[in-house]
Amino acid sequence: MLRKLILLSVLCLLAAPACATEADFEKRMARGVAALEAGNAVVAQDEFRTALKEHPTDPEATLYLAIALNRANDPTAESALKTALRLDPTNQRINLELGTFYYNQKMFEEAGDYFENLLAQKPADDMKAAADGYLAAIRSQSGNKRWGATVTGGMQYDTNVPLAADGGPLPVGVRRRGDVRGVFNLGLNGVALRDSQQELIGSYSLYQTLHLHLSDFNLTQNLFDVTYKRRISPLLSAKVSGEFESILLGGKLFDNDFSITPGLFASCKEGMTTGVEYRFRDSFYHNSGIFPTNSDRDGVSHSIILSHRQPISETLNLRVGYTFEREHAKVSAWSSSSHTGNAGLAVSLPNSLLLDVSLEAAGRKYDEILTGETALRSDTTITGATSLTWQKSERLGISVGYHYTNNASNISGYEYSRGITSIMFQGRY
Repeated sequence: MLRKLILLSVLCLLAAPACATEADFEKRMARGVAALEAGNAVVAQDEFRTALKEHPTDPEATLYLAIALNRANDPTAESALKTALRLDPTNQRINLELGTFYYNQKMFEEAGDYFENLLAQKPADDMKAAADGYLAAIRSQSGNKRWGATVTGGMQYDTNVPLAADGGPLPVGVRRRGDVRGVFNLGLNGVALRDSQQELIGSYSLYQTLHLHLSDFNLTQNLFDVTYKRRISPLLSAKVSGEFESILLGGKLFDNDFSITPGLFASCKEGMTTGVEYRFRDSFYHNSGIFPTNSDRDGVSHSIILSHRQPISETLNLRVGYTFEREHAKVSAWSSSSHTGNAGLAVSLPNSLLLDVSLEAAGRKYDEILTGETALRSDTTITGATSLTWQKSERLGISVGYHYTNNASNISGYEYSRGITSIMFQGRY
């Protein structure tokens, strides 16, 4: 009997610290919630941090600490809220808190995304009312603005300018040469319809290059786009885009393209998106003095595009993709099939800097032997690019970049390498 009493006493003594620890955790949580409701965010943070020392991965404690940081306008609230979202991806409160965080930072587009995500999950009445109120305030803050404009300008040095024309052998008398050029791009967009479930937007882009010496290769691009997006469920959305593109080279019409691209996108968790798209394009090329047989390339193409975006950490975002394209040209020697894989990494650095690195590899095979050649053309193209952008303010950004392409071909006339160095300035309105 005495042995049993001793054993029972020992077990009680061993269990007491665990019970006390659990009781302390509950008390810390209760005191933190009370302080938060009383508007004392500093005291609440201390309580929740202490509670997390006992249970470092507790979703509720993580969320409440993030809320307390948000209430105190602490810049670390963003990271804390996204950590909470990873621990509890279905928590509607976190979408509300992230929306308010970005709203307080005057990042209205990001804030609107989180409020709309919340509404898509059919939240309780109080959360719905809060999200609706913030969305109304966002529209008020922007003066019910339903349009935007982006202006980009800068300088580039291109080591192989004429390859911008058609990627093939150059016309007689034109050498592969480097040149400096100015670049200007104007982008306009407008919203015709937008609510928590759908969006209809239109855009127009004018892209213009002006070469210092090779004016025959000044490029003018006009691009019109209409896109409709619809949220099917909290995890799935659909999109369809229609485009018209017109390109002039040296002031003369080079080609016109019409395309339509439907797609489906799945968002498995915060920041992770996987998409599949199909693109149909109809192209009309125009002959000129430099390109007298350009219209041989008239035809249609079919593409399947797979894409995936995923955050690796708070500062690293990965993107990968694959595209299969089948082109049918009027002259079958220009018909081809290609496979393209790409990957990129965006790195957020201190002082509002963004580093972006990408790599692309493509293989293309043509259907028939080109006139004057003895073998079917087969190309392998490797492209690498890097850029560093300083987002000086919400409206102004400055970037420097380098873009390198190497094309290996079984026909020597199509082999080339090309490097483009850029400095660009961007303004948003």
